[in-house]
Amino acid sequence: MKGFTAQRFWFTVEVKEPIEWFPFKGPSIRGALFGALRKHYCPAPDDPDPAHSAICPVCWLLAREEPNWTRMRTPPKAYTIEPPLETKIRYEPGESFSFGITLFGQATNLFPYLVLAVPMMGEAGIGKKVEENRWRRGRFTLKLIEEVNPLTGQRKVLKDATSLLIQAPENPVEHRQVEELGVRSEELGVKKLATHHSQLATPNSQLLIRFLTPTRIIEKEHLVKRPVFTPLFHRLLERLEALSIAYGDGAPEWDKNALLALADKVRLVEDCTHWVDIKSFSHRLGRSTPAGGFVGEAVYEAEDWRPLLPWLIWGTITHVGKNAVKGCGMYELGVRSEE
Repeated sequence: MKGFTAQRFWFTVEVKEPIEWFPFKGPSIRGALFGALRKHYCPAPDDPDPAHSAICPVCWLLAREEPNWTRMRTPPKAYTIEPPLETKIRYEPGESFSFGITLFGQATNLFPYLVLAVPMMGEAGIGKKVEENRWRRGRFTLKLIEEVNPLTGQRKVLKDATSLLIQAPENPVEHRQVEELGVRSEELGVKKLATHHSQLATPNSQLLIRFLTPTRIIEKEHLVKRPVFTPLFHRLLERLEALSIAYGDGAPEWDKNALLALADKVRLVEDCTHWVDIKSFSHRLGRSTPAGGFVGEAVYEAEDWRPLLPWLIWGTITHVGKNAVKGCGMYELGVRSEE
């Protein structure tokens, strides 16, 4: 992941009109962001020409296309959405909610567009059209922007409701930090891995993965409905490799075959996940598409987690599987309690 960086920005907003969400909030946030950026900051929002997306920052971020991209039809998007995880689907005026947007590589230079777009999202409204809003989506106002380090949880206020100036973000996550986390998690103050690195090197040690949002994994054109480790890790490496090529300095320096061989030996020892069926609208296809996936906790066992851990940690930032830009495939790591 040489040269690859990630920065996560956290937006807290205050509800001005009743907002009703669909059960999974990620697609609504992505749709509102897409609409605000395209409407206000793209000079030719209906231009499908890849040459346009190459010079338009908004289209480059939202719908980048490169005819010479050989790995797949289009490069992976340079951002992910971290939706609110609360189960409530209605917010009243005066209540608040927060969501994250993570930018990768050179896309971090487009942070000013997010600062402009989120208030526009609030003016246009979000979620379902509500009768008491005269069949408009509920509106909100921006209250706080923070830069959040997804590895340590450290937060820096970039703008609050009273300030006119915006502080510059300054703490991108780099591969060096991920590697250090893998060997010195307790020194970095990380709470997600509640144990020392040596414990994960113990034979048959158990790692917990908590799938926070629907995780949709495709293996050999078949939908995987259980959190089996091999296809999950295969898709993760594919995503990390594509992101590193598109927004870093080339493919990661790893022995991919060796990592995949180790992944094949990981055992799923406890599956407490369940399947969630959702649909989301695809702007590219012009119709709703399935976006369901598994959520919940799974426990895995391996002889030595150390070679796999850096890439699993990166996945907590990049997400894994389909629809990461809509908030899917978001997970966190932990170590199985001995109690």
